Amino acid sequence: MKTRTILMASAIAAVLAGCDNRPATSTMPEVNNENCQLEKIKQIEDKSTRQEFAGMCSRRSVGPNTLPANSKKW
Repeated sequence: MKTRTILMASAIAAVLAGCDNRPATSTMPEVNNENCQLEKIKQIEDKSTRQEFAGMCSRRSVGPNTLPANSKKW
């Protein structure tokens, strides 16, 4: 009976060992002129978030007469 209790406690401890309260991904800052500077982009630690944010910055409209990068007018 004592061995069974120890095994059960060990199993519960092993399952709960990987739990934490931190979010899985970092939050992405707002896409604007201030945040889309190279120095600010380099400060984003998560690589996938940094790449997605840099892509959004490159496709944003800068002025009223600017077309998005993915639209072509022939």
